Amino acid sequence: MPRLLRQFETLGEPVTSPSGEWALRYGTGGRAVIADRNGTITWAAGAVGTLRLELAGVFAVYDGDQVVWRGDLPPLSYSSLHVTDDGDGIIYDDGLPTCSVLHGPIEPVSLGDRAPVAEIRANRVLASGNGKRTVTRNAGGDGLVYKRKIGQGAALVTVVQPAQAQALDQPGTWLTWRFLPENGPGDWALVLVGPDDDVRWVLGQGHAAPPGPEPAAQPPAAPADDTQAGKSGYPRAWMDTGLGGMEAYCVTVIHNVDPDEALRRFGADDSQIATSTWAELLRRARYEEASPDDHVLAAFGLGPHTLLVEDGGYQGATRPDLSRGTFAVSAYSSINFDRIFLVSRDGETLATFDENMPGSAWGAEPWVVEEALSEMGIDDPAAFDDDDDSSLDDLELLRRLAGIHPTVADVTGLPRIAILPG
Repeated sequence: MPRLLRQFETLGEPVTSPSGEWALRYGTGGRAVIADRNGTITWAAGAVGTLRLELAGVFAVYDGDQVVWRGDLPPLSYSSLHVTDDGDGIIYDDGLPTCSVLHGPIEPVSLGDRAPVAEIRANRVLASGNGKRTVTRNAGGDGLVYKRKIGQGAALVTVVQPAQAQALDQPGTWLTWRFLPENGPGDWALVLVGPDDDVRWVLGQGHAAPPGPEPAAQPPAAPADDTQAGKSGYPRAWMDTGLGGMEAYCVTVIHNVDPDEALRRFGADDSQIATSTWAELLRRARYEEASPDDHVLAAFGLGPHTLLVEDGGYQGATRPDLSRGTFAVSAYSSINFDRIFLVSRDGETLATFDENMPGSAWGAEPWVVEEALSEMGIDDPAAFDDDDDSSLDDLELLRRLAGIHPTVADVTGLPRIAILPG
């Protein structure tokens, strides 16, 4: 017989407790109940019909396609319901008990950010100081569930299997987190440490020795024709080499403003603005666990102008207000090649288009892009849009419209930076 009722499941066979003494099943009258073998009932649905555990974290009873009763459990983001050996029904969220059908919400008890594995059980939770990372037992109590929040309503969940969880239950050790180097920027990792704070295990790596000092960051090598980057030979060197070849980007050139003013226009106050390299900014964003909703920004000076780069963002390409009192050009490309291009002046959209289709540009002066397109060999933007084999170099268009020639050296110095809450 099943031992749990999962979300979106309809109750069919009885869901039994570990001992088999209690079960969630249909009674003789067709009502879902939790009852023992002798027929003692501790909980019953509010109506006769088919019981289902639904997305909102409540029970629903159906008569055909009609809901005839809903339970009064608080809304939860749950994963399953289990019957206990004392006749209760517990709803778990990724291993954490969150609600009892008999007693209501179950409050988690924080163990802090460091605890022996054996202490992580029932509603006792290992939790990082910022609340973005937790470790709980799974519903069966033999494995561990590591949950990491990555944005509004989104999380990454990793399960430590029972055999591994048992191996981590060692005297004089604690489960905690360390910020470890990984592909440059580094990242937080779940680790097991010994009495001397030595790292004995890293999630996903098995046994690991304590990390040594990181090698000094080396500036990326510039292509041979870097002095001409943006003019001929290798016009994307500043992006592909200087910024590490971003898979997704949003870059904005704002004329006649300095980097601090560009960041203020984006929403930063002076206390949020600092100075660091691009690589250090990415590392800080990882360390602070900036979510996809946050804004990770670097503002590079290009003579009298500013090149504003967003890591994983898109806002610049949707904000003509950045150009108030001046002129700005933005290009955005997602990891899925969703694209937006924007030309604005004094807070007004002159031309914007998406999906790399300049022939569909709209705004106060959509023709503002035509001369630059012609210089790139695109004399008929509408025909370009209709050609399935066409491909627009949006960074080259940005370069021509903004009149800038960024080099690797321009983006490997010390920009002004900010990380702003989303």
